[in-house]
Amino acid sequence: MKSVRYLFVLALIAGLALGAVGCQSDKDVAARVNGDEISLTELNQQVEQLKKQYPTMFTGADGEGRLLDFKQRLLDNLINQKLMEQAAEEKGIKVTDADVDKQITQLKAGFKDDAQFQQALQSAGLDEEGLKKQVREQLLTQKLIEELSKDDNKVTDAEIKEYYDTNKAQFEQPAAKRSSHILFKPEDQATAEKVLAELQAGGDFAAAAKQYSQDPGSAQNGGDLGWPTTPYVAEFEAAVAKLAPGQMSALVKTTYGWHIIKVTDQRGAKTQTLEEVKSQVEQIIQQQRKADVYQKFLDDLRKKADIVILVPELKTKASSQETTTSD
Repeated sequence: MKSVRYLFVLALIAGLALGAVGCQSDKDVAARVNGDEISLTELNQQVEQLKKQYPTMFTGADGEGRLLDFKQRLLDNLINQKLMEQAAEEKGIKVTDADVDKQITQLKAGFKDDAQFQQALQSAGLDEEGLKKQVREQLLTQKLIEELSKDDNKVTDAEIKEYYDTNKAQFEQPAAKRSSHILFKPEDQATAEKVLAELQAGGDFAAAAKQYSQDPGSAQNGGDLGWPTTPYVAEFEAAVAKLAPGQMSALVKTTYGWHIIKVTDQRGAKTQTLEEVKSQVEQIIQQQRKADVYQKFLDDLRKKADIVILVPELKTKASSQETTTSD
């Protein structure tokens, strides 16, 4: 089932945090990157965000070790982000407030109203200022990658065909049913029953989804979930299996709440042709190139950088060649 949290995946990954483990410094510093500091306060705030989002992640016998592992990985990620910011500044690449506002406006467009957007922010452990900061960082990295790869965007037909022939299994489509749904909160069964009666009397399903559905990932598309790429929850899957195209379910209860489901299309298993996926393959190749360019650029930056980690426990294998000190 599509979730509001997909909008914040990058923000949550970047937001994993670091505690002040073993740091005796009077200064609020976890690491220095070419003289620029990464503060413990910022990282501690981020770990609290993570704990709110996943309260049981660091419990149990191996919770402490898992926390340390995340701290090491995320400090490393934040060092990478700092290096990207420095490189972007050196190249004159900037992200304006207008760039950030535009991106956030696009995010908000996926929600029924501002209240629903604010609720999603809260559930992700973010406020608008935190979201703006992380969107700015993401856009800056994207602009830098675009600049680095601008001279290597041309993909030939031969490259596309070679990728397709090598990865043909990637383009196999299983038999599937396409469905739309209207999602109601668990406590809104009465509203769900009222809407179901209206639809059974000939009401407009898409209009009802836009008005009532609590799934922002599909509501504005009239409830359309597209062709499934992963299984739905068991109760939803079972309901879809019983429906033919054009048919609508009764109320279906899942952990998400109450659903009204309508199957809109059905297809058999097939392998997509090269012509059907040509544009998709071209994008895949371009993204792979950008990822390669980014990784090489980052590796070169790290080799040249003066990186000082002030918390010895947080030194990783990846940072073993970098200077590590404690105060």
